Amino acid sequence: MGKKDLPQDALPSASCPGQIELPTPKERESLDAMRSIKENARELKKRLRLLKSSGTEENAGRVPELEEELAVLQKEWEKLEKKWKADVRGRMVYLGHDEE
Repeated sequence: MGKKDLPQDALPSASCPGQIELPTPKERESLDAMRSIKENARELKKRLRLLKSSGTEENAGRVPELEEELAVLQKEWEKLEKKWKADVRGRMVYLGHDEE
């Protein structure tokens, strides 16, 4: 896949590589979503630590629920990371730093 094979919206148009905005809008979108997931995961982990340290049975019942939420966030993170890496690779191919 060369520059001509990339979809029109894959990268911003520029007359020379120096004019490409870095990170690209698609990369930035993925990175922003990943940042949001990371913040949510930190909050969940903090709540989990508090629940586990409280030692009450009432709080212990919420632990599996929060662990499930963390697992969902992990899957979302992996999906976004894969998309981000593909976007970066596409940019590198576009700029001629990498070959398809």
